[in-house]
Amino acid sequence: MSLRNCMGRLLSVTALAALTIALCLTTDGLAADSKDKIDVVQAKPLQDVLKDVRLQPVKGGKLRVPTITWPGDVATVYADQEGVFKAEGLDVELFCENDFAKQVQGVLDGDTPVLRGTIGMINTAAESFSKAGTELVVVYQLTWSAGGDCLVVRPGIKNLSDLKGKTIALQAYGPHVDFLTTTLARAGLKPTDVKLKWMKELTIPTYDTKGRILDPRSAFAASPEIDACFVISPDAAALTSGGTGTGGEGSVKGAKVLFSSKSANRIISDVYAVRKDWYEKNQADVEKLVHALMVGTEQFQAVVADKASNQVKYNKLMKQSAKLLFGSDQATADVEGSLPDCEWVGFQGNVGFFTGNGTTRNFAVLVNEVQSAFLDLALMTKRVDIQKSGWDYTKLAKGLKNVDLTAVPKPAFDATKAQQKIENEIATELDKWQDGALYAFEIYFEPNKIDFSASTYQDAFKKAVELSQTFGGTLVIVEGHNSPDAINKAKADGKTPTEIAQIEQAAKNLSYQRSVAVRKAYLEYCKKAGLNVDESQFVAVGVGAKIPKFAVPTTVEEWKSNRRVVFRVKAVETELDSFKPASK
Repeated sequence: MSLRNCMGRLLSVTALAALTIALCLTTDGLAADSKDKIDVVQAKPLQDVLKDVRLQPVKGGKLRVPTITWPGDVATVYADQEGVFKAEGLDVELFCENDFAKQVQGVLDGDTPVLRGTIGMINTAAESFSKAGTELVVVYQLTWSAGGDCLVVRPGIKNLSDLKGKTIALQAYGPHVDFLTTTLARAGLKPTDVKLKWMKELTIPTYDTKGRILDPRSAFAASPEIDACFVISPDAAALTSGGTGTGGEGSVKGAKVLFSSKSANRIISDVYAVRKDWYEKNQADVEKLVHALMVGTEQFQAVVADKASNQVKYNKLMKQSAKLLFGSDQATADVEGSLPDCEWVGFQGNVGFFTGNGTTRNFAVLVNEVQSAFLDLALMTKRVDIQKSGWDYTKLAKGLKNVDLTAVPKPAFDATKAQQKIENEIATELDKWQDGALYAFEIYFEPNKIDFSASTYQDAFKKAVELSQTFGGTLVIVEGHNSPDAINKAKADGKTPTEIAQIEQAAKNLSYQRSVAVRKAYLEYCKKAGLNVDESQFVAVGVGAKIPKFAVPTTVEEWKSNRRVVFRVKAVETELDSFKPASK
């Protein structure tokens, strides 16, 4: 079974065009039996897929460091190109390996002690190393996926909870498995609440499949029984016509991207791990490797930020990266086009990820989430210990510039623009507003109450933290709602339209005061918890009595439920440019 990461979740524009044409030939006017051509694979532990789960001594010579075709690895190419590894006294040889099973086998065989993958992929491999008599030590986080991975759905699926009972296609052992399980968990769902179609490939294969369908994109297009699929962004664009699928040119009519890792930007973590038996004997070299990656990443980001002053170095990097990651030094446009799809975490991100300082999306949390879900999926047979390096980050900070761990996160959104957009949508498109949320939950309050204690709403605030930090690229709308009692009474008493409008405005003002108070209490809760929160992600709005849960409450419970504040998680991927601060 090929477990290829298929060019690291990215495709060149040229290749995408060719593959789109190929898909059009097979999906425009699909035969009735096309769904019968879909090949699915059985989900089973990776150790049962590998040919030989035995540990061999690590070979001497150059330290072979794997990469995959993912933009995050461009920073590693930079470190090699600019002699950062050599400056640390390391003799490094980079190689690209997108077949994860082959990469794992190579580490077991001693071809290299270093393994490169997502946290989810590393966990699928951990059981094999445990069986062979050692463990994996995760030593460095390279990136978070921030746009390259998408969930495409058919009409009728409007939020995460709508996925219950649906059929979802995705690649087995690939980067989308933990994407799936984490998003389901945030909606209160388990992997067993959906039906999974495991596919061999991540995207359309470049080899002849003999008419068989092996990837999620093609399976979704071929079978209306598949309700959703996890795909890379070029495949998502093809399926949805870049917005909503028209049904032509390989797209699926009505299909849309529910969200991507641009919204869910704290799920897919790309890391480096090493064999523990080798780590224990070569910890100094591993530390040098990690420091070189940090230095290289920081320098690389400076070069990208000021290409005009670093044109020669930048062009050389694009060419080197294209050759290593895409197999052709002519694919420089592909490298450049992929860069926005990830977020390099650098020194500060590594400290947070491995120590948990300032974030709930850390190593321990992700490993626990992944292993719990993978056991449910039968991708693992038991929990396995995956260790993390206990670096002295004060020592690793040497030679770096961005090491201030107390720095306040830069705002991701322009609060004024976001507020205006949200209020306009609530005023003009209430139905669309309610349907366009990934997730929503409520808290309730007593009549005329505008002060909120964090202790009173601790459970709700904890849930808001989990959602907002997992979906760091979304807006979290703190919506105040009021009961329509006074308005109903005014109408029954024959009040004038002007008088009724004044009562409606008073209800809206009170609901806004409540939402502001809840937002303030929530941010204070986060501060006391030591979390680094982007305050611009949280927008308070007052809806008044426009969306009562019960227009005419008939019980005390219905009456109370109208007085609420809703935390509504909104994906705004297509509008991100409109919400960015002017300084960015």
